[in-house]
Amino acid sequence: MSRTPTLPKGFTLIELLVVISIIGVLVTLGVGGTAMVMNQAKVTKAKSTLQMIAMALTQYKNDFGVYPDDEPQVNIFNVLTGYRNDPKNPDLEMTQRPDWHGPYIKAEAKDFKFREMNRELVDPWNQPFMLRIKTPVYNKFDVDIWSCGPNMKDEDGKGDDVKNW
Repeated sequence: MSRTPTLPKGFTLIELLVVISIIGVLVTLGVGGTAMVMNQAKVTKAKSTLQMIAMALTQYKNDFGVYPDDEPQVNIFNVLTGYRNDPKNPDLEMTQRPDWHGPYIKAEAKDFKFREMNRELVDPWNQPFMLRIKTPVYNKFDVDIWSCGPNMKDEDGKGDDVKNW
């Protein structure tokens, strides 16, 4: 009886390189897809916040007959939330008015620039939302609200800005 020699068990170098290459391609596709999904999620969140601000401004206008003064923009969020800087201490001058039915926006300090209530409300890219209330250009009978978008540059509603018109 003759014995046939047994070959060592395992993978060849070529097989290992092919498997590693396939894993590398799959990881690259996954990372690229994740970034695209994350960016789309931020755009969707910005649109949702734009609608929330527009609805809050409309409710305020229904109560008072006018929009809040947009100079400075900090004033807008003071009257919409009912707080000046501290979310635990309401602005009694505003909240005890009989025609004030707020808060029109319920937001947390993390949603504001510098994490202080009633600074500018920030978008998902941590840039302030832009508002044009007195002299809207695009919404003649409403207000212009936009986010600077992914490039974080104010293009007055153009380019990749997320807007309510």
